[in-house]
Amino acid sequence: MRKVFVFSLFLVLLSGWGGVFAQTETDSVYRGQEACSPCEPIEKVWLPCEPIESDWFCCRSSRINNSCDPCDAIGSDPCDAVCDSWKTFNPFKNKRHRKSFFDNIEVFGWVQGGIYTNSRGNTIARSRAQNFNGREVAQFDETSGNGNLLSTVHSTDFQINQVWLGVKKEADGQHGLDWGFAAEGFFGTEAFFAQSWGDAKFDYGWQDGDYHTSIPQLYAQLAYGDLSVKLGKFETVLGFEALRAPDFFFYSHSYLFLVEPTSHSGAFFEYTPNDRLSLGAGYITGADASFENAYDDHGFLGTISYQLTDKLNLSYAVMYNRNGYGAYHDTDDDDFNRYGLSGTNIYLHTVTASYDISDKWNYSLQWDYNDIKTRNGGDHEYMYGISNYLTYQFNDRWGIGFRAEWVNVDASYGYGNDLSNYTLGLNWKPYTNISLRPEIRYDYSASKDADDKPFNNGKNRDQFSGGIGGVVSF
Repeated sequence: MRKVFVFSLFLVLLSGWGGVFAQTETDSVYRGQEACSPCEPIEKVWLPCEPIESDWFCCRSSRINNSCDPCDAIGSDPCDAVCDSWKTFNPFKNKRHRKSFFDNIEVFGWVQGGIYTNSRGNTIARSRAQNFNGREVAQFDETSGNGNLLSTVHSTDFQINQVWLGVKKEADGQHGLDWGFAAEGFFGTEAFFAQSWGDAKFDYGWQDGDYHTSIPQLYAQLAYGDLSVKLGKFETVLGFEALRAPDFFFYSHSYLFLVEPTSHSGAFFEYTPNDRLSLGAGYITGADASFENAYDDHGFLGTISYQLTDKLNLSYAVMYNRNGYGAYHDTDDDDFNRYGLSGTNIYLHTVTASYDISDKWNYSLQWDYNDIKTRNGGDHEYMYGISNYLTYQFNDRWGIGFRAEWVNVDASYGYGNDLSNYTLGLNWKPYTNISLRPEIRYDYSASKDADDKPFNNGKNRDQFSGGIGGVVSF
C-alpha cells in the first residue's frame, strides 16, 4: 500500500511539473489544474506564451476573451500571476533559478575592408619618425591621402580596416553576485587609432607598415543587483560614433570622433535602476592610456543616459583628466608626454540626443566641447563642434543616411580650425551578417588663415572623396 501511495504521489508531482513546462502545439503553457479551472480547450483561452526568464511557474500572454479565467482564485491578471498550486509543489519556492557562472560566454568577431579615394589623388598618409619617447613608429599625417577620414589610409588601395576577435561574458546581477569579462583585440589600419597612445605603452607600437594591432578592451566585471563595475581597459563612453564597425552606419568618421579618446584604463561603475535611467562614474588613468599609466595621469569619467520618452534618448558624458604630471622613465625629457603637453588639465564633454521620428526615420545629434589647459602659462587649446545624423531605413536590407558636421579645432591638432564635412551613405545587407556601405563625402575648411589648408599636403581647402566598405560579422 505504501508503494502504491508513493508511486501515486510521484505521478501527481510528475504531472504537475510536466504541466508547467509542457508546450502545446501552439506553444501555450498548460497551467496546473488544482487552482485553475480546466478550460476546454486551453488553446482558445491563451495566446502563445513568452516565458519569463528564470521563472518556473508562469508565462506572459494576452487574453483572447474573458469567458474563462483559469486563475480567478488568485485574483490577479493571469499574464502576471504565478499559479499558487505550483508554488505548493515546488520544493524551492523561495529560491530563484541562478544561471551557471559559465553561461552566456560569447565569442564573436568581424572583418571590415574597403577602398576609398579622393579628388586630390594624394596617396601618402603615414611616415616613420621618432615620437616623444624616442621610439620610431608610424606617424599620422593629417593633411595627406585619406588620412583624416580615419577608415581609409591610402587613396585607391584596398585595405583591411578591422579584423576583430573578442570573447565576452556580460555580468548579470539580477540573481545575485555575478562576474563577467571582456578580451578583445583587432588588426588593421584603424588599430593605429585604438592603441594606448596616452602613455605609449602596452599595445602601442605593434605594427607592420600601415597595419597595426590593438587591444581596445581587457577588463574584469562584477555585478550585483543594478550595480556593476569594470576593472581594466575598456572602451570610452564619450561620443556618438562607434569604433566597432558593425555598430556604425558610415564608412568614414567625423572629426569629433578623431579628437575623442577610444579607451580608458581604470575602474568604472554603472548603475541602472530601471529601463530608462543609466548612470556611470569611475577613476581613469587618462585618455587612451594603458594599465602602466606612465605619466601618472588620473581623472574622472562619468555619464548619465535617460530615455525621456519612447522615442527620445538623451545622454551626457564627461572626462576630466590631469595629464602628464608624472615622469616618463624611457626618456630624459620629462617635459613631454605623448601629446607634447606638459602638466595639462583636460576637460571634455559630449552631449548626444537620438530621436525616432517614425519607425523608419531617426535623427541624432552630438555636441562636443574640449578644453586643454597647460600648467605652465595657463594657455588653452579648444575643440568644439556639432555633428548631425539623419537616417532612413527602407526595410531590413536597405538604409540611407546623411551626416552634416561643423567643428572648430585648435590649429595644434593639425586639421585647421574651421572644418565641415557632409557625408551621404547607403547601407545594404544582403544577409543579416553582411553589410555593404558606399558613401560620398565633401570636406571644407572655412578658415581665413592663408596657411590653413588641411588637404593635399597643405595645398587645398576642400576635398571630395568616396568609396565603399564592407563588414562581415561572425
